[in-house]
Amino acid sequence: MKRLITRLALGSLCTASSAFAPAIASTEDNTQTITRAEQHQYNNAPASNFSGQAQFARFPVLPSSGNVAPAVVSFEANTITKWHIHPHGQYLIVTEGEGRTQEWGKPIQVIHKGDIVWCPPGVKHWHGASESSAMTHIAISPISNDGKAVTWLEKVELPAASTSKPKPPGKLDPVILTDEQLSLIPIAAFTATGQLEKLKPALVNGLEQGLTVNQIKEVFAHQYAYVGFPRALNGMLTLRSLLEERTANGIHDNMGVLPNDLPKSTDYYQRGNQTLAYLNQVPVEQVSGPLFNNFSPTVDHALKAHLFGYLFSRDNLPHLYRELVVVSSLSALGDVNAQLRSHLRIATTLGVDATQMDRVFSQFEQAMGGDLTTNAKSVLLQLQ
Repeated sequence: MKRLITRLALGSLCTASSAFAPAIASTEDNTQTITRAEQHQYNNAPASNFSGQAQFARFPVLPSSGNVAPAVVSFEANTITKWHIHPHGQYLIVTEGEGRTQEWGKPIQVIHKGDIVWCPPGVKHWHGASESSAMTHIAISPISNDGKAVTWLEKVELPAASTSKPKPPGKLDPVILTDEQLSLIPIAAFTATGQLEKLKPALVNGLEQGLTVNQIKEVFAHQYAYVGFPRALNGMLTLRSLLEERTANGIHDNMGVLPNDLPKSTDYYQRGNQTLAYLNQVPVEQVSGPLFNNFSPTVDHALKAHLFGYLFSRDNLPHLYRELVVVSSLSALGDVNAQLRSHLRIATTLGVDATQMDRVFSQFEQAMGGDLTTNAKSVLLQLQ
């Protein structure tokens, strides 16, 4: 999310040459346009305005002479909008998960994280999550003179085949890990092994690479499920002590956003099934049965309702960030290869290919040495 918003912001800053001039969103071609994540054309930002390397991609300018209403919308799996139109058009920027959109009279299209949907003014359409995966998008809509950004219409009547068809197994598009994401590796490893004297500089690096305070708090909250409360609490206390020192020295770190609260009626057990389906890119029916064949309903509920349901729903730390934390934590423990294998598989499913995994292991080896890294790499080879 942070990287995406940063790239959006870069567009408004880089006006040093005509090459950066944005296109105007077309109102003549009255049809939805989807720009896939891999189609974004990134340019190098001018060195005259930036202290280091930065890239940006232009989006067409919204045809608006008034206020614009941005919003973040999170859809649970199989949740969609009614048919509706926007008087001045709308951008949808998918930031998490997989979704669907349909223009009136045309086929349903699937959209993924990083995809951009431009819906021209007056085009009747709907959008929302896929059948088995949650989806979050940023919606940017200009407001009419009467204060409206949308006109809601009738309920969508999906054909039975589109709601019952299971999502085929697969992998998400490859990702390029940022320095911010890679900074999670030593933080997780040192916390898992209780090396608090090394954790402190790792936390400083994470803050400098762009992690927010609330994201790092979320790291420790997530880790308790894998390395236990004592290690996680020690990590949290180390962070608190570090922040107090930095504040005393006049350093004020970015707190970041808190996670959005879900409705009190949320069925976290079912949400856990949906999360597992997304993480493994399989139909939700494939993971909806009890774990351990009912040998331990308590563990089944804790894993699905609390870990994969509640913790993964805290959206200020994306799924991929959480899986990088888990891979590093389990690699540092060294004797939990069955669990490590499972989470390495999830990481690859989320788009971490062999090249990016080498970068993960490089960061891990710098923190934990060769033996644990060799073990983790041998587990990864078992997936091939």
